[in-house]
Amino acid sequence: MPTVETVNVWIALNILDSQAWDEAIKKDLAVVQASRNLVRWYPEEPLTDETVAYQSIWELQGLDPALKYQKQGVKAVTDSGERIDYSKRDKVSPDVRDLLGVPIFELAASEEDEVLPPQFGGSLL
Repeated sequence: MPTVETVNVWIALNILDSQAWDEAIKKDLAVVQASRNLVRWYPEEPLTDETVAYQSIWELQGLDPALKYQKQGVKAVTDSGERIDYSKRDKVSPDVRDLLGVPIFELAASEEDEVLPPQFGGSLL
């Protein structure tokens, strides 16, 4: 199970843009939240320092006020004629998605969207 210390070492040795992690006050909470989410989204995959590191940084970057608007569903903000449009931000870190593939909540949603072919006639014996 990854810890703050092991994730910190992995980030120091592997991530160039680690500003969100370096400036974070609640790194322990970021690791707990990332671990909890990854277990929920990828129940068959073991947690590694790498995946927890990527997801922790992604979640910490989401604390940016502009990104909070996206989480709340704000599509655009206009102030004095200046407009900022927000697109939807993925819950899963792109790096985690590259490593582990599609999360289970998206697989379940795509299965619900599949249309079953109509079934005609027949009888049960």
